[in-house]
Amino acid sequence: MQDSFQSDKLESRLRRVEQEKEGGYDKRTEHIDSNGESVFINRLVLEDSPYLLQHAHNPVNWFPWGSEAFATAKKEKKPVFLSIGYSTCHWCHVMEVESFDNVEVAKVLNQHFISIKMDREQYPDIDEIYMTGVQLMSGQGGWPMSNFLLSDGKPFFGATYFPAPSFINLLEQIAGSWSAKYQEIESSAVSITEAINRILNDRKESEPFDERLVENMLQALSQREDKSYGGLAGQPKFPQEPLLLFILDQVAQRRALSSWAFVDRALEGMARGGLYDQVAGGFHRYSVDSHWLVPHFEKMMYNQSQLSLTYLQAFQLSGNPFFERICRNTLNYVLRDMQLPEGGFYSATDADSEGEEGTFFVWKPAELLDLMSESEYDFFTSVYGVSDSGNFEGSNILCLNRSLLDQAADQITHEGQEDFYQRLDKLLNLIYHAREHRQHPLRDDKVIVAWASAMATSLAKASEVIVNKDWLLAAERTVDLIARENVLKDNSLKRIYLQQVVSIAGQLEDYANYCQALLTLFDITRKTDYFSRAVVTMNVALAEFWDDEAGSFYLSPLQQVGPLLTRSRNASDGAILSPVATALECLYMLSRREALLECSVVLDRDAEVAMCGEINAEANKTNSFNYLAYADRCAAALTAHINENSMSHASLLRVLATKGANPLNSVQYAGGGRARVALCNRQRTIAGQMSFEIEIVLQAGWHVTAPFANSSAIDLSVAEPVWEDGNIPLQVFLQTDELHWELQDCSYPEFDAELDFAGKKIPIYEDHKSVTVNLIRSDHPANPLSFSPKIEVTLQLCNDQSCLLPETLEFLA
Repeated sequence: MQDSFQSDKLESRLRRVEQEKEGGYDKRTEHIDSNGESVFINRLVLEDSPYLLQHAHNPVNWFPWGSEAFATAKKEKKPVFLSIGYSTCHWCHVMEVESFDNVEVAKVLNQHFISIKMDREQYPDIDEIYMTGVQLMSGQGGWPMSNFLLSDGKPFFGATYFPAPSFINLLEQIAGSWSAKYQEIESSAVSITEAINRILNDRKESEPFDERLVENMLQALSQREDKSYGGLAGQPKFPQEPLLLFILDQVAQRRALSSWAFVDRALEGMARGGLYDQVAGGFHRYSVDSHWLVPHFEKMMYNQSQLSLTYLQAFQLSGNPFFERICRNTLNYVLRDMQLPEGGFYSATDADSEGEEGTFFVWKPAELLDLMSESEYDFFTSVYGVSDSGNFEGSNILCLNRSLLDQAADQITHEGQEDFYQRLDKLLNLIYHAREHRQHPLRDDKVIVAWASAMATSLAKASEVIVNKDWLLAAERTVDLIARENVLKDNSLKRIYLQQVVSIAGQLEDYANYCQALLTLFDITRKTDYFSRAVVTMNVALAEFWDDEAGSFYLSPLQQVGPLLTRSRNASDGAILSPVATALECLYMLSRREALLECSVVLDRDAEVAMCGEINAEANKTNSFNYLAYADRCAAALTAHINENSMSHASLLRVLATKGANPLNSVQYAGGGRARVALCNRQRTIAGQMSFEIEIVLQAGWHVTAPFANSSAIDLSVAEPVWEDGNIPLQVFLQTDELHWELQDCSYPEFDAELDFAGKKIPIYEDHKSVTVNLIRSDHPANPLSFSPKIEVTLQLCNDQSCLLPETLEFLA
């Protein structure tokens, strides 16, 4: 469908591109001629985004987001219609079919508007601006997002989904008012834009942190909880990972059972319901009901990374095998179904298949009976509660009738009978392979740096706790792909990788999540290249996103495509954890490792000299940043925002509580990186014993005081450092409030040397040392958090000139 700006020459160019891309994308349109060719074509065929290509053959003359569309709107004196969505969005598909592939709707749009289609996953910063406007105008938001703009990008009206008849009426009303009421429309657009800017760039005077905030927030969450099904009351229900991770951190620090109960109910409810894909693993985006039963069937990579980490930490704290199972199955799903051959992860899968929502995921009893024997069917349906009437439009979303642990415990086992979980997993595997023959939901194949990096972090952390080398390898392959493809020669990042092509300038979330993944992998693998890359990534991020006047981060890059209404500094959580919070956490993590930039790194002694050169060459040559100073400035600038609305800033609150030293992490640093301290080699016995090692690796030239000259054991029940002539010796002890465990023994190694101090010989440790700790259960009753006793390690680093202040690190065993 031609108009004043789609010439024969342009259409000819678009058709050539269509031929070049033939077979590379689905032509989603009803308008196909007798030769099987698309009747309509528009500029979106030039794009790579799967979402934009879905609309490339609409009769609407779409522009992609960019300056050309706005210049055309200005030239032709037309309003702009901006439609924002993403490839796996169900209601985006509905509006696509009803309106955008509708010739009558297209006629109105093409005659009176310049139409822009934008992929929100490419430009989350732009999406946030217009979503804020829609929420201001309508009181709610979502996708597809429908915005009407001036030619300079200012919005004057916005909403979400419209059925075709009401959409045509709206278009005609706006077209009729455009000339007659332009001054009024322009004035409204200016006011809305000013309101958006105030929200996204709100600056507050620095104020002290409200010490009551954490407790008040935990109480507020308890009051808003759905205690029957878990999570926050109401519907639809989202996983709310920022809140869950905040609570888990508080549980790890404070051992609060009441707070743990909130997380326990939420994670149990989500994993038992249809929100969790019982067959393949992995989570859908949200539940439309309060029971976690009926999901919105799309699967997003950010949910997989955030929820796998949430279940992992819950398992670390409680030892609940159900949480371990959910974490394991989710990560295995990601590696099996969402991993690129070259590394990295696809961004999402659709809610729809065969033209309907959820068809791929639901089952009728007859379909299951075709796959298994009657006895197997009886067993399976006793676990998942399949019925003839179904629980979703006549079919069954598989969900657990009750706790899987309770069902396993109730299962009567006979000699030679398969284990409950073996039987169940055998049938789930059977169903999975049968489901693979169905028409799959569309998969969005683009790799988004922020999402893939967050997934790499979760995989790396899980690989240590649950011990799976495949997960660690996948994490490493992901960051290596990003380094190879998305990092440019000037060390800036491109956000998108799709079919060997990178595009779109990186956002703060891309830099922050990539930096976090690199630091996590450095801690686990001890590969110095990860550390140097993390330093360079943060340095570029500070140069690109830091607002020195406000003392915080912008979310969007300096150079933007299209009109620039504002650069948001919004630090609240959204669908993903706050990018500002992640960047702040990376600053604290770097500050705790900053001494590694001076020379050698705490790693294997044989590699120390070579590492020094590597890190200095790659990172230290450009490093002029005091990371702790930046972190403290950022924290001070945002404290007032947290005090005002803590619920929306859960990730920031979590980061400020730990400042890069989380007891859930098995690797920590002292002396700014001069000592690497790790809890490793955990072993548990059925008899109620636990053993582990505290491994300490010291930078060359530094030492710690040994407990005493002939030490082979020390009383860990004394939770106070032992002073010896002004020196605080290395001490590992069980925290005093850990009532369910007692120290059985603790073996310190022999000292390396003795130093003369005031006429006395002081024993010291240098280089690499390990302390072996054995715990045994006490007679005190257990509680859900008894699985993970808290260990404290006190040490004071000294060299031949001075001693640093003593430090105490906390670990969960």
